[in-house]
Amino acid sequence: MPTSRANAVPIRPRVEWSTERRLIVTGLLGTLAALTFESSAKSEVPDIPGFESGRYQFTVLRPQRDIPPIRLFRLDGTTTKLSTLRGRPILLNFWATWCAACRTALPILDRQHKQNAGLQVLAVAEDQADRTTVGRFVETLGIRYLPIYRDPNGYVASSDRDNKRNAPFALYGMPITYLISGSGRVVGYMPGAADWSSDAARNLFDYLRRI
Repeated sequence: MPTSRANAVPIRPRVEWSTERRLIVTGLLGTLAALTFESSAKSEVPDIPGFESGRYQFTVLRPQRDIPPIRLFRLDGTTTKLSTLRGRPILLNFWATWCAACRTALPILDRQHKQNAGLQVLAVAEDQADRTTVGRFVETLGIRYLPIYRDPNGYVASSDRDNKRNAPFALYGMPITYLISGSGRVVGYMPGAADWSSDAARNLFDYLRRI
């Protein structure tokens, strides 16, 4: 018996995709997958905690850069290659004997270096005073644990707009402290004599350990 049109199952036409169309669709699917992965990866990166102290606030550098391959000269004449200090976050402080706020900042950093084993703290003198003068200044402040370095020629940091010596760190004020992650990324800087013992500062240190 012939099948009625009402009971007939419609036959869908077969779609033949051209090679060009297949490539377009494949590319779109790949782009969508990449965007989804990128969005998921970004969501796993923690936001940088805010940090304010007095009238100053932590400033994030964009883009972040790798720790520069420079040597720091200690008062005793020995040197330290900054890039070898990866593994723990670094507070790299720049100060000067003529800086009034540095008299407050250095003792705070000295305590952090002693009490916070998960943190490396370094202080670099930026004035042109000789080792003896810098050493006596540090002694008058009662600094006992903080590693002290000198940069009298401005090869490490510079306040000069032209920066003729290509110093990797800019001095936007004095004192100023650059924060470097445990993986060796220069994340940002904090001007002034900041309270590094605050909860906000500890949150920032925890962030630097994770990235």
